Amino acid sequence: MRFYRRWQPVSAITFDLDDTLYDNRPTMVRAEAWLVAHMRGEYLETAMLDAARWADIKRALLLAEPELAHDVSLSRRRQLQAGLELGGMAPTQAQAEAERVFTLFMAQRSEVEVAPQTHQLLGQLAERYPLVAITNGNLDLEWAGLAGYFRHVHRAGEGRRMKPEADLFALALADLNLPPQQVLHVGDHPITDLLGARRHGLRCAWLNERGLARPAQLPDVELSRLAELGPLLL
Repeated sequence: MRFYRRWQPVSAITFDLDDTLYDNRPTMVRAEAWLVAHMRGEYLETAMLDAARWADIKRALLLAEPELAHDVSLSRRRQLQAGLELGGMAPTQAQAEAERVFTLFMAQRSEVEVAPQTHQLLGQLAERYPLVAITNGNLDLEWAGLAGYFRHVHRAGEGRRMKPEADLFALALADLNLPPQQVLHVGDHPITDLLGARRHGLRCAWLNERGLARPAQLPDVELSRLAELGPLLL
């Protein structure tokens, strides 16, 4: 743990999810592989599409509609629909099938492995502070076993821009009815979490498990392990 500013107590905590409370990378690798295999096995229209071709479809969508970059759920559904339509499926049917597959994909995507000590820490923090989750992703917190710790959950999409933009931070502050300097944001990303929190006035505990170089925008405190929040806040 390394402090960059004089520590002052906080009244509430916001948490990033992906790669902060769990390692999201292996989950997404498995989910993406499942999706490619499912689309190859279930639909003639996408039987020839490999991971690279699906990535091309997504890039084309984002180039045509840049606003989709702020909504990972909608962009995924649109990607699936576009792939099915490219194979010759009618748009109405392709949209319905994309919605059905997306529901199945979300179960795969939400199979994250949360360490027992993380559950214990969140439980202890939730007894003392109001906790709010703010995420650029689309994890199903109920499926992942995390929903019970958070009073509110805000996701990018449906008109809400991703961190580091103000939208999710502002929603959390409105929920908490606190000034930003009384709220600690905990997250791993030097841009979306650290820069976003500092830009919008929140305190920041930057989780740097990968040993990244110190960014230009300094957090209040840098953590090498999430467990260090316990001695700091409890």
